[in-house]
Amino acid sequence: MYIDIHTHTYYEDPETVVLLNIFADQEFKPGLPVYKSVGLHPWHIQNETWKQHVSAVERAMTVEGVIAVGEAGLDKKIKTDYSIQQEAFKGQLNIAQSYSKPLIIHCVRSYSEMLSHRKQSDQKVPWIFHWFNADIQIARELIRKNCYLSFGHMLFNEQSRAFQVFRELPPDRIFFETDDAGYSIQEVYERGSSMLNIQITDLKARIMDNFADCFHI
Repeated sequence: MYIDIHTHTYYEDPETVVLLNIFADQEFKPGLPVYKSVGLHPWHIQNETWKQHVSAVERAMTVEGVIAVGEAGLDKKIKTDYSIQQEAFKGQLNIAQSYSKPLIIHCVRSYSEMLSHRKQSDQKVPWIFHWFNADIQIARELIRKNCYLSFGHMLFNEQSRAFQVFRELPPDRIFFETDDAGYSIQEVYERGSSMLNIQITDLKARIMDNFADCFHI
């Protein structure tokens, strides 16, 4: 099976395990036949509603098929007050730890802050950095702290930091995603397989093991 660890669009594929991201303010049908993550994206944080939405994330943790919190995180490219982003993130981090569910991270120009949060958190709960795009030192530090790094369309950009660090990472700490970026999960796996110079069947088996280890499924 393929694992698509992060997508915003519901789709069914008999060859793919899909983890569908759902926003805290978004209606969703609990019966959707895919795994789900639920979180308050930093882009959606509003002064008047963020506490309600963090509470909605917590309520979603008991819904069948919800196996992760997120995406949640920090983003210095948006106008939302960074201190409020921090509070919303800490609220969701606490939920992930309370329910022992992995946390899917959105991180833009905020890796030092994330490392600080990680040092203070329960590191038995895995974090998955979706669309990882930082240098090898940050990658290694996150991996040492029980984090996974997820890759998608940036592997097709040879100038990206994601492309530059990918080959240096241990395969037991990576995932792949589509994130509605225009590439199928099969294309992303093919790119990863080519870059690592391993058979795609071996790569699929490795990522399946990662999924089982991370989510205890």
